[in-house]
Amino acid sequence: MTPAIVVIAYQRPDALRRLLRSIASAVYPAGIDVPLVITIDRGPGGVSPEVARVAHEFAWAHGTKRVIEQPERLGLVEHFYTCGRLTREYGDVILLEDDLVLGPAFYEYTRQACDAYRDDARVAGFCLYGLWFNGFTHEPFLPVDDGTDVFFLKLPYTQGLAFTAGQWQRFEERPSPSRSLQHSQVHESFLRFSHDEWFPSLTSYLAAEDRYFCFPRVSHVVGWGDAGEHFETRSDWFQTPLQLRPRTYNLPAFDEALAVYDSFFELLPSRLQDLGGELPDEGVDIDLGATRPRTSLQHDLVLTTRPVRRAIQTYGLQMIPPELNVAQSVAGDLISLARRDDVRWDRLATLEARRRMHAYYWSRHRPSRKRALLFELARRVEVWRSRAKQGKTRG
Repeated sequence: MTPAIVVIAYQRPDALRRLLRSIASAVYPAGIDVPLVITIDRGPGGVSPEVARVAHEFAWAHGTKRVIEQPERLGLVEHFYTCGRLTREYGDVILLEDDLVLGPAFYEYTRQACDAYRDDARVAGFCLYGLWFNGFTHEPFLPVDDGTDVFFLKLPYTQGLAFTAGQWQRFEERPSPSRSLQHSQVHESFLRFSHDEWFPSLTSYLAAEDRYFCFPRVSHVVGWGDAGEHFETRSDWFQTPLQLRPRTYNLPAFDEALAVYDSFFELLPSRLQDLGGELPDEGVDIDLGATRPRTSLQHDLVLTTRPVRRAIQTYGLQMIPPELNVAQSVAGDLISLARRDDVRWDRLATLEARRRMHAYYWSRHRPSRKRALLFELARRVEVWRSRAKQGKTRG
C-alpha cells in the first residue's frame, strides 16, 4: 500500500517549514500518488495565519496535498487521535509532529515495514526514530544485533509514528480505552505525564494487550526539540544519525527476531536463551537496567544488576550490550541471578545499580585526565580571547 503522510501542526511556522522541506527532499516510488495531509490545530486565537500560509503555499510534487484547518481547538491528545483516524480514509498513515526532520529513506522504510507486519497483531505500530537511549535511565540503549534492520519494544515513542488501518483500529477499539495506567508492566514514570499527552494511553495499551512497536536500528527521523508544548527551551537530546539511502530492508518475522524487549527495555528471557544464555526452567524476570519495580515481577528468580544478599549465579559486565555477558557466561559479580527476596530493592541499592550501569556505559567514552586538562586549558584560553576581543571592540 501507499502510506499517507500526515503532518500534525500547531503554532510553529518555522518548524513546519523545516519539516516540509525534509519531506520534499525524501525519496518516493516513481509513478505513485503519495498523499500529504497537513492538519492544523487551533490556538486560543484560532489557526495561526503564518502556519496556514506555510501549509497552503507548500508545493507537493509527489501526489495530492490536503490542508485541514481544524474548526475547533482539539489539544494535543485529540489532535493525535483525529490524525490517527485518517487511517479510515487512507489506510496506512505516517504521523509526524512539526518539530521533526526526516531522512531521505523514511518513506520506503515505512512502506516496507507496514507490508511486512500488517498481518501480525503483535506488532501495534511503527516508530521511525532509531531509539538510542533508555527513556527511564537516559543511559544508552543498545539492542542486540541479530543481523536485521529493526528491533521490537513494548513501548511506543513520540518521534514519528506509523500505523496500518488495522493497527489503529485495534488501538481505538481496545477493551479498556481509558487512560488507566495501573498495570504492573507500565513504568511508574508514566503516572507523572500531564493530561494533555497521548503517549501514556498507547503505552498502557501495549502492556495490557502484549503488543510491540517496531523500531529501525538507524533512524529515519530526528527530533529538533523545539520549544513548545513539550519543552520550555530547545533540546538537542533527540539528535541521532539519519539513514540517507533507501534499500530493501531485512525485516524478520516477529518470532524469528532476537531483539525483542519488554516495557522496561529488558530483553525477553526467551530471546536471551536464544542467544545462549542458560536460564532456569522455572522462569526468570530480567532487570539489568534496575528500573523494574518488585511489583512487576512474575517469577521468583531475577537476573539483575542490583545488589543482592545471596546469588545463585553471577556474571561480569564487560561485553556490550549487557545481555551478552550472560549469554557468554562472562566471569564477574556485577550481574546476579537471585531469588526476589534476596535482591535489595531499597532506593540506595537502586542508585548503586544505576551507578554501575552508568560507569559501564560511559567509562570508555570519557577522556583521559591528560586530555581533560588540555580541553579545560583550551576552553579557558578561548574564553580569555573572547573577552579580550570584546574589550578591543568597546575601546
